[in-house]
Amino acid sequence: MEHPCYRCQTEIPESVAFCPHCGAPQIRVIPPEGESGTTQPSVPEVPPNVLPPPPSIAQPGTWTAGAPYPPQPGAIRWELAWKGALLCGIGAALLTAIPIVSTGCCLWTLGAGALSVSFYRRQLPDMVVTPGMGMKVGALAGLFGFVVSALVTTVSFVALRSSGDFRRAMEQQIRRQMSANPDPKVQQMIQNMMDWMSTPQGAATLIVLILLVMGVVFVLFSAAGGALGASLFGRRREFR
Repeated sequence: MEHPCYRCQTEIPESVAFCPHCGAPQIRVIPPEGESGTTQPSVPEVPPNVLPPPPSIAQPGTWTAGAPYPPQPGAIRWELAWKGALLCGIGAALLTAIPIVSTGCCLWTLGAGALSVSFYRRQLPDMVVTPGMGMKVGALAGLFGFVVSALVTTVSFVALRSSGDFRRAMEQQIRRQMSANPDPKVQQMIQNMMDWMSTPQGAATLIVLILLVMGVVFVLFSAAGGALGASLFGRRREFR
């Protein structure tokens, strides 16, 4: 005896469990005795795992495919930080190059680091700048300031040495040191050191040492100023 498939209506023998045409399972329900009527196969329920997944709704603060990655907490937006750091570093370098004002070089570099954090904070008012982030931004300002100050110092040193003023300044320093220490051996050592510093090799070594000390001072004090600026300006303002 045959019966039609509930899906494609193809006649199928009763002994066949699956339709050879469409592959649908042939589940039959046997009615109780005394009931008449044609027995129709029941439609099987679709398993839940076959149902399409519900559309995902992006939650606030989560990343979805195709969207740009959000900035990670503690990450510095260097494309925004370098401009303020460059401006503050150049200002500190110019103040350090002025003869009388240069006595406060450590103060200028400290302020450059703090101001660079303040400029960066104004561009991102919703971001919290930690002291560690402030140190990095301040160190960048110190690096810019050192580069500018190194150029000015090198040009001034070369001009001073080529004009003969360097030699005269060295001779005055020798006489001052000799008058302060009458020991002949010490005077001879000072004389030899001054003569060596008057040579091109000695002058190059002297300028390198000066630049190394200057770089350490600029970076360290600017980084400290950046940490101080983060403590002062890095918090998010809340209005009640």
